[in-house]
Amino acid sequence: MISPLVFISLAFILYTFSIFYERKIGHLEIWLVVVFTLGFLCDLVGTSLMFCLAQVKFRLVLHSIAGYTALLIMFCHLVWAMLAIRKIKNFQYLFTRFSIYAWGIWLLAFVSGIPKVSLLILSWLS
Repeated sequence: MISPLVFISLAFILYTFSIFYERKIGHLEIWLVVVFTLGFLCDLVGTSLMFCLAQVKFRLVLHSIAGYTALLIMFCHLVWAMLAIRKIKNFQYLFTRFSIYAWGIWLLAFVSGIPKVSLLILSWLS
């Protein structure tokens, strides 16, 4: 079985690329939404594999809360991108403006999964 870390790392690469490239050019293109979708699917598969491999299924810790929240935000962000690419209202402008915040929340979940970083974040919050 492929490690969940492979899928989560691919999600990081694809999601980060799509967000920052869209910011660089200032608008969404269909191929960027495809890259974004692949990033979301990698995150979904990686998260599902981690859930299946976990010994304790529902532990309320920073990483699991951030991870599930980030997955939900990433899904909403993907729907938003699909609306923006269809040029519905001012979704494009708002997508460009706020996507970095959605990415930042996702990044918190990504980074909190790195054990030493998780301990550092928890020590800051204490």
